[in-house]
Amino acid sequence: MRNAILSAIFFASAIALQAQPQLEAVVEAKRFQTAESSPVVVVNITFLGATAEWTTDERGFRQSKVEVLTLVEQDGKIADYRKTMVSSPDRSDTLTGDFMHQERFALKPGNYALSFEMRDLNSPDTAHVYISKPLVVTSPSEDASLSDIQFTMPAKGSGEALPFPGSFFPDGSDIVSFYAEAYGSTKRFGPGGAFLATAQIEGYEDHVVVANMRQVQRLKADTVVPIGMAFNIAKLPSGNYILALELRDRNDSTVARREQFFQRMNPMAYNPLELAPGELGPNFTDAYNDADTLAEYLSSMRPISNDMEAKIIDDRWKDRKPDLMRDFLYTFWYNRSPQDPEGAWKSYQQAVIYANKQFGCRNMRGYQSDQGRIFLKYGAPNSVVDRSNETAVTPYMVWHYYRAGKYNDRRFVFTQEERSTTCWTLLTSDMPGELNNSRWLDMIAPGNIDGGAKRDEVMNNYKYPK
Repeated sequence: MRNAILSAIFFASAIALQAQPQLEAVVEAKRFQTAESSPVVVVNITFLGATAEWTTDERGFRQSKVEVLTLVEQDGKIADYRKTMVSSPDRSDTLTGDFMHQERFALKPGNYALSFEMRDLNSPDTAHVYISKPLVVTSPSEDASLSDIQFTMPAKGSGEALPFPGSFFPDGSDIVSFYAEAYGSTKRFGPGGAFLATAQIEGYEDHVVVANMRQVQRLKADTVVPIGMAFNIAKLPSGNYILALELRDRNDSTVARREQFFQRMNPMAYNPLELAPGELGPNFTDAYNDADTLAEYLSSMRPISNDMEAKIIDDRWKDRKPDLMRDFLYTFWYNRSPQDPEGAWKSYQQAVIYANKQFGCRNMRGYQSDQGRIFLKYGAPNSVVDRSNETAVTPYMVWHYYRAGKYNDRRFVFTQEERSTTCWTLLTSDMPGELNNSRWLDMIAPGNIDGGAKRDEVMNNYKYPK
């Protein structure tokens, strides 16, 4: 049931339409049904007032005007369209508020293309922008089902709910509210039959309910049953989430489920230098009491630490105070994985164990070596060129990453200058922030060796690692 619903979800992500001079709008389409079970597609367009041109009329009011053409096409033919001139509310101030427009299309089940054109009528630029996206309208279910989920926000000066544009909730947007409709409940539960609607916020990757972000509504079956709930997300950390809405029967079995992705930007981080005693409360670090063990744990985190964190690690290594080390261990992983700091730490611990085993040197732990640091920071390479048994040139390795951090196609070259040890040192990399040595090729294979053939071989291994 869940996979079928997911595969049929209509594109509901915000798309930015741009025209000179930078006019933008957030466009969403949501699928609903009429009381007669006929599909209806509601298109919400929110124009970003800061990107529009505003003019002042003879009354002294400022206004923006946009011409919008919305097309619904099927098999290359126009199934329906709307052409509208949208005017913003009159403004007597100098602000440029966003303004909205909505269209409704009664469509038969099938595959469509939804297209938009818009033009700023106050701008001297007459250019149009054309964008087309797929639209899937599914047949009404014979069982209980749900509409798409529409995020909402209160209208100014009234209790009416308006569509919330997009699925991004920045810092300061502390409420997630939504509207949806249940259909076919009378067939499933009988006229007036009782059933439940549960809404919960889940992690995008693991679908685990976040904290206590779950609500339940008791409903009675009808032709169309409206559903609306709201969550306070003031303390929800930055990340990707799913708002999941489910219909459940008396046995608490799931009858229907609908999901809506959203993204939260909420910079929340503990500063370990400003913590009050006991502020963190009980947590997984309480199990660690040995100062030497804690110092080793913190030291192993250095490869992925920023400059401030590295300085704190060095300070904690010196003072060896277990309470301060525990606080730092917890805040370090909370700031990276607020939903599961212990899980993130345990996962990293396993990576450290592997690095110590694979990259440890005679007098150096694996996480302290160049290869171990790169492994812990960027993960395992996608390919490795291993020339550790070279005799004519300095032994070398090339680690190649399809993606390292935010960069694509990156390389790290290591050398083993002393064959009596297993220590490999980073010679050069094209990763910003890492060592970049313009003479690296000369240091591995000088041009006078073997007529330059070895030099060409090294460069070929660097450019085209397998």
